[in-house]
Amino acid sequence: MEERICKICGNKANHTSYMAREMMYGLKDEFRYFQCGSCLCLQIEDFPPDISRYYANNYYSFSEYNGGKFKGLWGKIKRIQYAASVLADNSFKRMVRSIFPVKDYSILRGLNINQNTRIIDVGCGNGRSFLYPLSACGYRNVMGCDPFIANTISYQTGLTIQKSNIFEIEGGWDIVTYHHSFEHLPDPLENLRKVHEILNEGGVCIVRIPTVSSFAWEHYRINWGQLDAPRHFFLHSKESMKVLADKAELELYDIFYDSTHFQFSGSEKLLLDVSLRTERKKDLLSFIRRKWKKAGYKRRAKKLNRE
Repeated sequence: MEERICKICGNKANHTSYMAREMMYGLKDEFRYFQCGSCLCLQIEDFPPDISRYYANNYYSFSEYNGGKFKGLWGKIKRIQYAASVLADNSFKRMVRSIFPVKDYSILRGLNINQNTRIIDVGCGNGRSFLYPLSACGYRNVMGCDPFIANTISYQTGLTIQKSNIFEIEGGWDIVTYHHSFEHLPDPLENLRKVHEILNEGGVCIVRIPTVSSFAWEHYRINWGQLDAPRHFFLHSKESMKVLADKAELELYDIFYDSTHFQFSGSEKLLLDVSLRTERKKDLLSFIRRKWKKAGYKRRAKKLNRE
C-alpha cells in the first residue's frame, strides 16, 4: 500500500483508516478517509476526480436569494433582531438580543464591529444566512466570494457575492470568515496564507467547521452526519487547526463550540442507512416524535457545547 502522508502536518505514522459513504443524496459511493496519528485531522485519502458530481444544481446554498425574510413589516422586525445580535449598543438592542439572539452572529461579539467594519465571507454560496442580513441592516462593507455560484450576484442592498475564490481577492479586510466552507477546501493552508495577506493589522479570521474534537465524531464515527463524504475533504481537530495557523503565521487564540441538534439527528439517520435528504413522514404522530427528539438533541448539544 502506498505510504499515506498527512496533508496537514506531514506525519506518516499511526493513521486510522475509515470507509465513508456519500449519504446526503444517498448515492452510497464509498471514499477512503484516514485520521492522522499526530494532528488527528480526518481527511479524504484521494480527492474525487469530479467533485461536481456531488454538488447537485439545487445544492442548498447556490441559488440567488430573494431576500424575502427582510421584506414588509415582518422584515423590519427581523432587521431589528439581526442588527441587535451584531451590535447591541443600547439597552433596547441588548434586550432584543437576550430574547431573540441570532446564533450566526454570536461569533462577532467582542470584536468591536460597526457598520464600517470590512467583512468578507469565503465560500458563502448565495450569502443568505450570514452576509445578506448584515447588508439588510446597513452594513455596506461586506462582501462574499464563491467559485461555485453560476454568476456574480449583486443584491439591491449593496451586497456583492463575487464568483471567485479567495486568491482573487485584494486586501484590506478586518474580518475574514469561513462559515462551513473551510472543510470543503483541498488547500486549507494556502487559504490561510492568503488570509494572512489580506487581513488588516489586528484583523481576525473566523473559521466555523465540524470538528473531530467532539463527542459526535467519537460516538458515531463513519455515521457522523457532518463527515459528509466526499464534500468534506478535511475534518479538523483543535490540533490540526493549530498546525495550520502556525504555518500561516496566524495565532489560534479562541475556540468556541456552537454545534446543533444535527450532530445527533443527522447521524441517527445514517445509523438507519437513511440519506439526509430522505423525505420525512408528514403525519401528525411522526411530526410530534421528530419535535420531541429534536428538543432532546438540542439540550444535549447545548450541554456538550458548555463542556
